[in-house]
Amino acid sequence: MVIKLLLGVLIGGAIGGVMGYFGKCSSGTCPLTANPFRGALYGAIVGGLLASVLSDRPQEEMTPSVNKQAVSHEGVGSPESAKDSGIIHIDNKADFEAKVLQASGVFLVDLFSNRCPPCRMLAPTIASLAEKYSGKVTVCKVNIDRAPVIAQDYGVMAIPTVLIIKGGKEVKRLVGLRPESAYANELDGLVAK
Repeated sequence: MVIKLLLGVLIGGAIGGVMGYFGKCSSGTCPLTANPFRGALYGAIVGGLLASVLSDRPQEEMTPSVNKQAVSHEGVGSPESAKDSGIIHIDNKADFEAKVLQASGVFLVDLFSNRCPPCRMLAPTIASLAEKYSGKVTVCKVNIDRAPVIAQDYGVMAIPTVLIIKGGKEVKRLVGLRPESAYANELDGLVAK
């Protein structure tokens, strides 16, 4: 983001300076064309503002993905980042099919977005469930900004949506922010079978 901001300031300043040099305002009150220095200053400000607005992306897209199981998508310092080691992050449909649909066992799949406040509020609950059901249930997270096709395939209309999948088939869907006990009750019924 800093590089884009600096580029915006430099490009805006250069354009403003050129406009100030070649374009002359007869009254001298036009900010960009009164003189090259004033044009460069105003151009740099406008360029910096545009660069900061246009480069405002979710933190996840700017985070390098080294190890999807060890790196939290919510960013450093989030409640989930400390307990995220037991969660599998799925970034595309092929991974989802291989790791969830074609695998055996019970899967809790959290469909979320970093831009969704309820999703961020649910993250510690999902991490806690991953800890409690370790070895019994596989917990997966799917960022629908990165893998929208998975949300489309399941007809997800609102997030957070948590799917419980067993044998490659969806057996339960929980939409919205719910207490941990709601997810635990569903998982207990499936794990006991």
